Amino acid sequence: MNSRGENIRRRFLKMLLLYLGILILLQLIGIAYIIEKPSPHRAIPIAIILGTILPLLLGLIFLRLIKLG
Repeated sequence: MNSRGENIRRRFLKMLLLYLGILILLQLIGIAYIIEKPSPHRAIPIAIILGTILPLLLGLIFLRLIKLG
């Protein structure tokens, strides 16, 4: 692979690891919150946000960052 291809690959891997790290960290915080204060009325909306909305929003933010860079 040429130098340009290697640079793109490294950049992509850095962004992917950053995305996954942020996502895992936020989900761990949400899980800790649910464990600390268990309540079905709080757990269901938090689970929906952490499982669907957060990954989509974070993915869109990272896509926009990749296009700008």
